[in-house]
Formats: sequence, structure tokens, C-alpha cells
Amino acid sequence: MRYSRLSTSEEPPVPLDPTAESTPGVSILRPLRGLDCNLFENLEASFRQDYRKFEIIFSVADEADSAIPIVKELCARYPNVPSKLIIGQEIVGVNPKINNLIRAYRAASYDLIWVLDSNVLTSETCLSRSVPLIEPASSSSSSALNGSSARPIGLVHHLPFAIYPDTLVGSRVEQVYLCSTHAKMYLAINRVAVASCVTGKSCLYRKSDLARASALKRERGKLPLPPPGLAGTDEAGLAAFGQYLGEDNEIGVAIWEELGMRHAMGVEVAGNAVGSMTFTKYFRRRVRWIRVRKYMVTASTLVEPLTECLLAGLLGSFAFRHLFSIPTWVFLPAQTFAWYYLDSALYKALLPASPARSTVTRPPAHDGPGFGYFQAWAVRELLALPIWLFAMMGDTVGWRDEGTVYRVQRDGSVRALREGEEEAWIERAWATVSTRYLGSRKGYVTIIPGDVEDGRAPAHADSR
Repeated sequence: MRYSRLSTSEEPPVPLDPTAESTPGVSILRPLRGLDCNLFENLEASFRQDYRKFEIIFSVADEADSAIPIVKELCARYPNVPSKLIIGQEIVGVNPKINNLIRAYRAASYDLIWVLDSNVLTSETCLSRSVPLIEPASSSSSSALNGSSARPIGLVHHLPFAIYPDTLVGSRVEQVYLCSTHAKMYLAINRVAVASCVTGKSCLYRKSDLARASALKRERGKLPLPPPGLAGTDEAGLAAFGQYLGEDNEIGVAIWEELGMRHAMGVEVAGNAVGSMTFTKYFRRRVRWIRVRKYMVTASTLVEPLTECLLAGLLGSFAFRHLFSIPTWVFLPAQTFAWYYLDSALYKALLPASPARSTVTRPPAHDGPGFGYFQAWAVRELLALPIWLFAMMGDTVGWRDEGTVYRVQRDGSVRALREGEEEAWIERAWATVSTRYLGSRKGYVTIIPGDVEDGRAPAHADSR
């Protein structure tokens, strides 16, 4: 199987002619914070897009951010590519990413924007293959991807695929999660296209569409009221989603529901550079997004455990024992083997689409599927239900290493925890255990300049 067959239509869209005069302009927006894994190569990929008309706008919140020298070097290396760096955030909500991104969003020269996270690596043809899906002239391609000719495409996104994982348990488990469980559900939901399902790793949409969608959402009373005194509280567009941590989901839903437009998933994948991640960091990351999603997409979050190998196997073994007299000791191992086999097959199908050299070599530099991959898969499957239960018993989350604790509210928005306000009992218990036995409770680990990956130069640094 090939990824293009798994994800979209029978035939991938024809890339735009990068030299054509009619090529629509695209503003590539890349919010940055610190030295994420593989940062240099991730950002350089934007400069190397095989596309005629685009600009790149980088944004950082702090003038001392360690990503700034890398951006300046790349801008100097590619002087023919329009690019600039915006330093300083504007507080339009509680979402740090939007606060960092908003000035770049306003400064974009083109209506069509491509928002890329800093840890995302793309191929050089990603933009030329994605724009035809959203352009009116390519409505036939758009319709084929989504099974409908009645609704135009308002957003193009890409499947996250884990690359450059470290040997830490958390890194490997994150790799397995992105390349198996998450990929299965993401591909399936977008294939049937019954609802919006978008992650913000790589998203292409129009500013004008987002402005209309947010205005309609506010007019219909679907947007939470922002705290008084914030800049841009009445602004349409990206700023309107500043009260959500899961702004990617809300943007996708707004374009889908308010404008009646559909989404298309590109045939390229978004290489998600995992880097160094302890298991504690993986745990906190999964808890955060389950807690955010349980108020945004409640139904799917509640049934999520039924899509996991362990619970599905236990329920299946109970049913098969009573209906067909098949013993649990026969059914459960067979079901687990079949589950892992399908997850491995999915990984192999996605692997050729990876934009990272180290994961497309034969054999890949990072194991998968292999014994190490199987170990990480087993850890993830065994702990999926406990992590889900832990997440469902609380409603507070953190964001990277900034130290602020947020409370997720019933409308999906978040607010900073007030002074003297306590977290749920399970969070207080976790704080005690993690501080005593696992080290720091919150934070975000990235590869530092001195790290070396598989004997090569650091992936985020220039190896010259």
C-alpha cells in the first residue's frame, strides 16, 4: 500500500507548474520557540519549496530566543526568497502559539497562508501539491479527495509522521503513537469526511475564509468571551481563537461548520521531529490533549478507549468466549498479534512518504518496525487506558515549559489558574509522585547543541 492510496484519492493531485504566472501567492508562517529537534533542516525546507510565489515569515516571542541565529543564517543563505523575522508577541488570548503568531499573520502579503510548526519537516514539493487542492481551479481534485463536489475545500492539512526519535522511552512511544494509533484514526476520519479532523502541524487556508468563519461563529454566539483588556478581542481571523489551546481543531471546525467548506488531506506527510522526550513528557502531552479534546469533541474522546488494543481485546475475548466458545488465551494473543501486524503495515505504508532521509533508508536508521518498536508499542498499548483515565479525572494543563497552568472550561476554551485555586486531587497526587521519583513535573525537552544523533552532527544544527 502507498500513503497516497491510504489518505486521499486514487490518483494524487498534479502539482502546480511552479513557473506559471497564475500561481497563487502563499505566505508561509513559522512560529518558533527555542531549538526544537532538527530545527535548521525543518526551516530550510520552507526556503527550498519548488514553488514560484511565496514568502516566509518567522515569529518569536522573545528577542533572546535561541532560534533567531538559525533564522538569520537561513535568510542570508537564501537571499532570493522573500523572508523576514518578527520578534515580539502580542497577547490576544491565552494561547501562546497564537500570541506568537498573530503579528506574522497580520503581516502576511497573501491571502493563502501555510502555518507550519517549528518541529515539522516537509518535502520540497509539499506546497506545489497542496495548493491545487484548495484553489477553485482545482475543484475536481478537491472533490475526489473528499467524495463530494458540492462543498469547496477550505483547508488543506497533512498527516503528522514521527521522525528523528531519540532512544528515550518517551521518544519511542511518541513515535509509535503518531505512526499507528493516531495515524489510523486520522486517516479513517478524514477518509469518510463526516466531520472536521485537523491537527495544526501543517495547515493551509485563506485568511479571508478564517475571517468570515470567525465572524459568523462570534455572531452565532459560539466563541467564548475573552478576558477584558486584551488586544484584538473583537478582531476576526486568527485572534478570535486565542482562548483555545486546541486552536487547530476550532479553526477546522469553524471553516467546516460556519462556511460549509470541507478539508483535504495532502498526499505529503508532515514530518514531526520528535527528538528527546522522556516518558514523563510524553505522559503530560497525552494528558493535555485528552483534557482539551474532552470538551471540544466529547463523544469521540469518551469512546477512545474502545479503539485501543487492550480494551477492545478484552471485550472481544469475552464476546468470543460466550458466542463461539473460543478461550481467552487463544483469542487475546491472536487479536494482539493481528493488531500489531496492522500497525506495522501502516508504518511501512507511510514510511516512503517520510521527508526525513534517516527514515527512508533501507533499513531505516531509526528502528521500526523492529524489536525496539514492538517494545514501545507494547508500552503505549498497556498504558493507553490508565493515561486516559488520569486525563479524564482532571481539567488542568500546561504548555511546554512556560510554567503557566491552565484550566480547560466546558466550552473548550482555557483560562489561567487563579491564585489559590487548586488543581484536581489526582494532579496533586501526581505532583508529589513525579517530583519525588521522576524529577521535574512539567517542562519540555529538546535536543541541545551538544547532542549527537546516531554518530551524525546534531539534526537541528548546520553540519558545515
